[in-house]
Amino acid sequence: MRPASDEECVMWFGEAAAHLLSQYGIEDVFGIPGVHTVELYRGFGSAGLRTHVARHEQGCGFMADAYARVSGRVGVCAVVTGPGLLNLLTPAAQAWHDSVPILILAASTRSDLAGKARGTLHDIPDQAAAAAGAIGWSKVVSSPEAFPELLAEAWGVLTTGRPRPACLHIPIDVLDAQVPGPWTRAPAADRPSLEPSSIDAVRALVARAERPVIIAGGGSRSAAPEVQRLAERLDAPVLTTGNGSGVIDASHPLAVGTLLPFSGARDLVTEADVVLALGTEFSETDVIYTGIPLPTARDLVMVDVDPAQLSAHRPRIGVCADVGTFLSALLGVLPEPVGVEPRWAGAQRAERARSRIEWTSDSRRHRPWLDALWSVCPPDLITTLDSTQLAYTAHQYVPRTRSATWLAPYGLGTLGPALPMAVGAGIAAPGRPTLAVCGDGGLLFTLPELATAVDAGRQLLLVVWDNRGYGEIRDSFDRAGVARTGTEVTAFDLVAVAAGFGAHAVRVTTPGDLRDEAQKAFLRKGVSVVVVTADDVLGTD
Repeated sequence: MRPASDEECVMWFGEAAAHLLSQYGIEDVFGIPGVHTVELYRGFGSAGLRTHVARHEQGCGFMADAYARVSGRVGVCAVVTGPGLLNLLTPAAQAWHDSVPILILAASTRSDLAGKARGTLHDIPDQAAAAAGAIGWSKVVSSPEAFPELLAEAWGVLTTGRPRPACLHIPIDVLDAQVPGPWTRAPAADRPSLEPSSIDAVRALVARAERPVIIAGGGSRSAAPEVQRLAERLDAPVLTTGNGSGVIDASHPLAVGTLLPFSGARDLVTEADVVLALGTEFSETDVIYTGIPLPTARDLVMVDVDPAQLSAHRPRIGVCADVGTFLSALLGVLPEPVGVEPRWAGAQRAERARSRIEWTSDSRRHRPWLDALWSVCPPDLITTLDSTQLAYTAHQYVPRTRSATWLAPYGLGTLGPALPMAVGAGIAAPGRPTLAVCGDGGLLFTLPELATAVDAGRQLLLVVWDNRGYGEIRDSFDRAGVARTGTEVTAFDLVAVAAGFGAHAVRVTTPGDLRDEAQKAFLRKGVSVVVVTADDVLGTD
């Protein structure tokens, strides 16, 4: 290691690393401190970074995920060697699936013992490879001096192109080192430039379109105003994917909603002469409600920062670009509509698509509960959904607004994210109300984070759809004609459990009671838990 110059001072590695993170705009870190990460926490404190402690590393990851989605910044997790990193991999894989930027700082086995199988505390055969299998980008910081360059490389993965998680593994001996500092942030990587020829090609195609349709995915969320302007310019109905929820307000006449699984949306795509797919990979999870895929578009224009998506779908015109950058350029060359009267053909097509929905009998039973709950929800609500039957219906049924935030991580489809994601969202936006909807089975995956939520002291309403077990799996067994096995699990008394964590907890049996308790919860400080148990929940008449 070279000696420090007159302008440098000797710092502990954790201090130098944390001060460098602050130069990248990092303000919050999620993690559970351990003996192998003490030096990181030394740095977090000296750099003024806020630390948030969960009850399990899985909770840390889900919190960081929601924090990133709501704030638009990178979520950061700090975990110990071995089990700390392994516990985090489920939410990290969820972030990979949904293109959410999470930076993981993981302590790892001492450099001279890595891979030696000497029985070192927390050691596993190849920690970096384990993480790479879940999120892709995973590198070991082989020396203290390597950290700034590797962090810059990781930052490119997190923020340039399609956002993905990144993991830096820091051996214990590197964490314990002293370094000449402070370090300086590397220049930001350049984004890919937009080819003018692609704008000209799209302009020529859409200018003659008579029945255009827009499908807005998660990659378009940061370009919501431009999406709406394009829809109005083209008189094009807008379908949204789950991750694109709220790109256009549900009250807008051109908004169709998150209705891709239904016949109205399929007909809209079939009849379209041009479909503009903005920041979507056409995931099967967006049509999983019915399982019927969207038909192939006649003329597909696909805009995505990930070139692999363009190769996979082979659109007529593929544009590798950020959606916002592309739309700004396209709007600059499209002519304004002729005349001053608004055009109504697009709105009529959107209304027809909204009217053709094939609800299941279960969803029809869910709708009174959702109507009651959302009748008292604040307009700027942050909603997090778990994998549970009420949430599945809500995902298609509840209209979304631009002022609200909808987090439904159904790409990976794991159980348990809703509660910790609501906590992370509240940290990202402390002045906004939060709602988490989960099932009794899924809640047990991350139930300890109820203690984290209570400690945080922010408003949070947790609605638990208590169908006495794994209701969706139970129904799957029944549909297949297989005897139910392992589906009848229960927590017996979730109200008592929640109260034991310090939350205000009640049980309701009617939609009206749910509405009344939710209204009180949104006015109450702290955490409220409403457990819904009724014949409707079990799907019995």
